[in-house]
Amino acid sequence: MKVSIEDERKFRVIEGPISTLTNGAEITQGYLCIDPPIRVRVVDFDECVMFIKIKESAGRNFEFADDNLSLKDAMKLMSAHKYHKIRKTRYKIGRLEVDVFLGELVGLVLIEFEQKFPGEPFEIPADFLVEEVTGDPRFENHNLCQLDKLPEEWRCQRI
Repeated sequence: MKVSIEDERKFRVIEGPISTLTNGAEITQGYLCIDPPIRVRVVDFDECVMFIKIKESAGRNFEFADDNLSLKDAMKLMSAHKYHKIRKTRYKIGRLEVDVFLGELVGLVLIEFEQKFPGEPFEIPADFLVEEVTGDPRFENHNLCQLDKLPEEWRCQRI
C-alpha cells in the first residue's frame, strides 16, 4: 500500500473547448464507503486501484492506495454498490487533469491541478473559463457519486 499527500486545486469548467481534447482515459470509480471515502478505480479496464482518502484540509488529503487489485476483484467490489459510481474520461493538458463526466453527471467538467508544493504556479489555458471549487464539498467525487442528476448551473458550455 502506498501512502501519499495529495495537495490539489480544483476548478469547474464553465466554458471550454472540450470537443478538441484527445487521448483520454476512461475511468469508473465505485465507492465502498463515503465517509471516509473508500473507492475502487478502474482505468481503461486495465489499471485497478483501491483508495482510502482522509481529508486534512481544503484541497489537502492523505491518500492510501493499493494497486495490487485484479480487474475481477475490482469489478466484484464495485458491484456491491451499483449506485455509488461515477464515470468520466480524463484528459491531460500538461500537468492539468481535465475530467469530463459521463452518465448522470454528463455536462460536468472539472480541472484538477495536483501541486508539488503549496502555492506552486500553474496556468489554465486561456480558452477555458473556470470557477475555483477547491474545498467545496459538492465537487468532491464521493459526493458527486450520490447525485441522481447534474444541477443545470454546473453544466459546462462546450465550445
